[in-house]
Amino acid sequence: MLDLQNTKLACIDLSSPDLAASAASIRQALLDIGFFYIINHGISQEFIDEVFDQSRKFFALPDKEKVKVFRNECNRGYTHFMYDALDPHKQSKGDCKEGYYIGVDVDRNDPRYSIPISGPNEWPN
Repeated sequence: MLDLQNTKLACIDLSSPDLAASAASIRQALLDIGFFYIINHGISQEFIDEVFDQSRKFFALPDKEKVKVFRNECNRGYTHFMYDALDPHKQSKGDCKEGYYIGVDVDRNDPRYSIPISGPNEWPN
């Protein structure tokens, strides 16, 4: 468990009914540090553990299996090691990471499909 008392990482408590204050705290954390930790978000620890377990299983698969759900035209799905470059104008190589990108699942017939990076997710079988 993360020791929130001894970290410089911003801790955002979503139990507050003041949504504007929560949003302002998130914005400030992103401006100051670039990351934040959320507490009281309403997601069970069991669900979080299951998501991490599934993530470990997916990334342990052979590359030939992972590329079956390679990132689609909506930027949803898997990207392999060194594929993405956070700052391609300053980098000669890609980032030292694999990625799996998901978002709100938007069907191709949905009017929101035309919004950039909206669309269907790629899911492994």
